[in-house]
Amino acid sequence: MLQNKFKKIKPSSIGVYVGLDFVGDGLIKLPFIRSLRQVFPKAKITWIAGTHKSEFKRTLAPLVKGLLDEVIEEANIGFIGVSEAKFSQRLRDLNNLRNPPFNGRKFDLLIDTQTHLLTTLMVKTIKHNLFLSGCAKFYFSDLKPAPYFKRELNLSQRLVQLVEIALGRKINLPPPPLPLEEKYRELAKRALPDNKNYIGFAPGAGDTRKCWNLNNFIEVAKYFSDHNKIPVFFLGPKEENWLKIIKKKVPNSLFPEWGKFKKNNIKGPALVIALAERIKCALANDSGTAHMIDAGGAPIVKVFGKSLPGKYTGLTPGSLNIDSRAFGSTDINEITSNYVIEKIKSYF
Repeated sequence: MLQNKFKKIKPSSIGVYVGLDFVGDGLIKLPFIRSLRQVFPKAKITWIAGTHKSEFKRTLAPLVKGLLDEVIEEANIGFIGVSEAKFSQRLRDLNNLRNPPFNGRKFDLLIDTQTHLLTTLMVKTIKHNLFLSGCAKFYFSDLKPAPYFKRELNLSQRLVQLVEIALGRKINLPPPPLPLEEKYRELAKRALPDNKNYIGFAPGAGDTRKCWNLNNFIEVAKYFSDHNKIPVFFLGPKEENWLKIIKKKVPNSLFPEWGKFKKNNIKGPALVIALAERIKCALANDSGTAHMIDAGGAPIVKVFGKSLPGKYTGLTPGSLNIDSRAFGSTDINEITSNYVIEKIKSYF
């Protein structure tokens, strides 16, 4: 049982504080947002990016339509990632409790998703009835877990735990599909007509040090292509030069974000998620694209090298991490393509 003396709370307004949301960060937070809306369907949920911008107001906006009611950016609340000059100003703001943020606007429930002490103290100056924060083992929080509570390693699950503490019990994560606009699914259907043999490949990553060699992805794709499966490659703008290489070595591969589909003004994470709803499984590096595929509900085989698996594991049932440490090294390319092939076979 979760320890929560406010078990019957029914907030009409909820404020959620985050520092910022890049694309990858935002995708990790999607299960939390969906869980929050599931548990409190009638509440007005305000998303507060305290120090920077939020992609939920840009590329990720289609994913939270109906889930978030309001997104506030650069609210000047918090210390993470701010300059020295701004840091000093924030300290002064922290001491100035006569002027609370948002002109004294009050939330029934205020959720602090981060654990930086000074930032939590500043977030708590936002007016509220109940405060929920994991900072300092929930020391500042009105809502607290049971004494034996163990915080999850996985970042998505860790945020969902906050929703469970607010509710006072465990919850089942809402499964896909996401509430996407129909135009994304219509284009995805045109790009990937009904077929159960699609297998996704996401060989890129924002941090190229996380990338398994492209030739390894090609070798895996070629194997499944030779066994009547259709490789679907998800390539970003920086990976355009890979198109010719992959087409030459795996001729029946599909590139639904390129060619004739690129001419459509329909793109971004929402399209990738709609495409992921139509594939059987995927192979990916630890990347933003992997999070998009996970949001679409496709199980992912994700390869890791220097970065540790666990924190960024997909929550889709059947997802699997392959850690190069199992091969005696932190070099991701010590993972063999044959080993990956054997793992993927189980999805077909």
